[in-house]
Amino acid sequence: MPATQIVFVGHHKERLIESIRALRDLPTSRIILFVGEENLPGEARVRRIAKEIKEELEIIWEVEIHKIDKRNIIKAASQLIEIIRNEKHLGREVVINASGSLRTLAIAGYIAACVTSSKIFTSIPRYNEKEEEVGIEEIIEVPTLPVDFPGEEQMEIISSIGSGVESLDELILRINPGMNKGSSEFRRERSRLSHHLAKLEDAGLIRKEKHGRNVRIVLTPLGRFLLEGAVYGKEVDEKKAVLEEVR
Repeated sequence: MPATQIVFVGHHKERLIESIRALRDLPTSRIILFVGEENLPGEARVRRIAKEIKEELEIIWEVEIHKIDKRNIIKAASQLIEIIRNEKHLGREVVINASGSLRTLAIAGYIAACVTSSKIFTSIPRYNEKEEEVGIEEIIEVPTLPVDFPGEEQMEIISSIGSGVESLDELILRINPGMNKGSSEFRRERSRLSHHLAKLEDAGLIRKEKHGRNVRIVLTPLGRFLLEGAVYGKEVDEKKAVLEEVR
């Protein structure tokens, strides 16, 4: 399977190039270099380095430069998940190379790797007797942890909230279209959802906003991020099931 390397560009050009080449055992066919969206201090240099790396490596591989949020870790992780999802849909394995990144991007990359079951690597620099960096001592794979998603009932609630609901009653009807508001079943559903919403709020996945008499329910950035990861995981499971059926 062809592989795409996701590479976070920093100020260490030679380290990055060496780390990309150190992963030569992978069937890399495509490299995506990430630079910052905002004009942060030092970002102009990062973008110059990205262009130089692109020019040097596109003789061998397909190379693209993308932008990413360097300040917001959850947003950056979501951006990465979307890219990884697209690459895997095209039949490519995805490897994250965090050898030259800011800590924020390394963390975002690790989260994205855990959610999408992708591999992530970093490098240990090599120094000379003058303590000057002269290359890479070793490139290592960072073990990822399985992501423990909320239960099926809670994921259904998160998915139903989507871009937000104006009230608990609206959420009940989204999950149970046609349910009679005056029924005992509706009251039981209200109690059930209230219980789960309290847990989701404690976990930082939803937020309640009072608007007049209604209490609007919205997903937090973490909730949206989790939903994206869950959708991705479901798609992967469905594809695996199809493959098993074909076999």
